[in-house]
Parts: sequence; structure tokens; C-alpha cells
Amino acid sequence: MKEIKKINWKFYKPYRDVLIDKKNDFLSKMFDRKKEKVNLTPDKIKKMLFMRIDGKIGDYIISSFMFREIKKKYPHIQLDVISDNSLENLLKYNKNIDNYYVFNRKKLREWKEMIKKLKPNNYDVILDSTEGLKYKQVYFLNKMNAKVNIGYNKDDFSVYNENVKQSKTLKMKDIYREMLNCVNIKITNTKYDVPISSESEKKVDKFFREKNICQSDKSERVISVNFFGASSGRKTNLKNSLVILKKLRKKYPNDKIVILDSPSDREQIYETLKNVNDENVYFFEDSRTILDSISLINRSDLVVSLDTSILHLGEGLNRKVMAFYGPKLNKNKWRIKEEGNILIDFPEKNINDIDFEKLLCNF
Repeated sequence: MKEIKKINWKFYKPYRDVLIDKKNDFLSKMFDRKKEKVNLTPDKIKKMLFMRIDGKIGDYIISSFMFREIKKKYPHIQLDVISDNSLENLLKYNKNIDNYYVFNRKKLREWKEMIKKLKPNNYDVILDSTEGLKYKQVYFLNKMNAKVNIGYNKDDFSVYNENVKQSKTLKMKDIYREMLNCVNIKITNTKYDVPISSESEKKVDKFFREKNICQSDKSERVISVNFFGASSGRKTNLKNSLVILKKLRKKYPNDKIVILDSPSDREQIYETLKNVNDENVYFFEDSRTILDSISLINRSDLVVSLDTSILHLGEGLNRKVMAFYGPKLNKNKWRIKEEGNILIDFPEKNINDIDFEKLLCNF
């Protein structure tokens, strides 16, 4: 019997991606519909819907000031959010959001269900800050028929009757301010709002007691470390994780180090603990949600991360942050403040192509 060759799907991926992009472009144009310009002022706005479809935690944290500042200045405006499931734990703790709706963004059926549920709300403004565009977003906006659709980098689509052009110089929080300017909402305070869960605080208290970590007199400092970004190119392997821990231990010999959870990478975390041979390196194993990580970050003296969402959480909680930035990231847009933090740039596209011994030689 002739042996069947295994198909190398990686070989076909670029072709598949091209077909998906063409399908997306075609359907986006098909659902696109020209909307006339409308000059809205805050006193005429009753309801706003914010689209956080990408489900990115860091982006949401950066945008959190919008809800607080709008509610403070214009309490009559109802603020709702439609989001991917991944943000639910953060949204439910935001007292400035009136209603939030989570769904699976990959399923068109669920988009249709959301339209059926939300269209009767008759939103005056829908704000879509995602940089990319999927045809489902255009379909949603078309059906919702708000007075004003505000987009970012959506120059080619008429369904957005207000659009902030892509910028390589503005920080993302300033882009959000520009988007609100489209409906004459002026904001100056862009400080992040990071939610703290009392349940998560209790879990961290219990963890610290079990590990005999005492911060009452500030004699014991805590460093929280995240080795894993969202993509495979942003996840350190075992070798590099151990090098980072070694460098941290050399710089901060008396500090407690806690590895932040990444559910899909727990096997490597356990392997790291096994190989590090350091009784003052721990793993917060009972961590289950981003809220648990937030409470640990909130108790840390230094936050080390390869993932931008953790960096923005650390910045929002006024923690000292050690950040790693690769060449793909738009540093003007996403970079945290340099003052008081440790920012390390590397040229390699893949995090594991870095020689961390060399990169951190002067650390």
C-alpha cells in the first residue's frame, strides 16, 4: 500500500492568507455604505458604543481613561462596550461602563445576534479603534446605523463618517483623544484605570503568606516576571528564561521573584522552576484570570515583561517596569514612559534569536 504523504500546511499558509485577505476586502466593500458627515456635540449624544473587538488587554487598559473622563464630564451619556470574550473580567469591574456585551468575534452568527440585541439602543456614536478591518465590522456598522461611526486608519471605507488617520508619531492614548474630538469631546487626563479585584487581592495575600513574603516593612521586594507574549515570536524558550532569571538575581540578590501565569505555557514554567535552583523564585500557580495577575503586579516593586499588556498594566499601577521592545513594534505608539523604567530594545524579529547574555551584560 502506497504511503500517504503528510501535507505541509505551512507551505500553503501564505496562499491561504492571500485568499482570506481577498475575501475580506471583497465583502468589506460589499457591505460598505456611505454615511454623511454629522456634527455632533456632547449635549446631543445620549448613547455611545465602543468596539473592542480585537480583545487586546493592553489596548483596553490604554483606552480606559475615556470611560472615566466622559462619565465625569457628561454623566448623561450611556457608555456601552461590545467586546471579544477575553476582556470580560476587566469590563465587569469598570464602574464607568453602563453595559458590556461579549461574544465570539469569529462567528458571523454571533455578530448577527449582537446586532439584533443592540440595534434597538439607537446609538448616536460607535467608536471602532481597531487598526485592522474585517468585513464583519463593516457589516455590523452598516446594520447598526449609528449617526456617527468613528474609525482609526479607515480612510478607504465610507461607513466611517469620522476617521483618524494612521499615525506613526502619536501615542495610542492621544489617538483615542483625537477620536473623541471627532464628536467634540475634549479630554486632558489620560491616566489609565486598572481594575482591582478584592477576591484576587485575597488570593495574593494567601500566596504571600504561604511563601513567607513579608512586605510590611518594605524589607522584601518582589519582582514579577512574564516570559510570554501573545505570539510565538514573543515567548522566551527555557534557555532564555533561565538567563533572564540569572541576570535578575545578580542585580537584585535579595528580592523575591514570582513568575506570572500563562496557561498555555505552564509546562515550560514548571521546567523553568525545576532548572533555576533558587528557593526565592516562585510561581503563582493559583492564578486563574488577568485580575489575579493584576493583583500580583500591584504588589510588585518591579515588573519584567515581554508582553505589552503586562507592561501597560504595570505602568497603570505605577510600578517600575522592565520592558523589551522588538523591531516590529511602533515604539512611538505603544512605548511606555522611559522615566523611572528600564526599556531594552532588540533588533531580532524572534525573541529567541536574542543573545540575552550579551543584551543584558550591562544590566
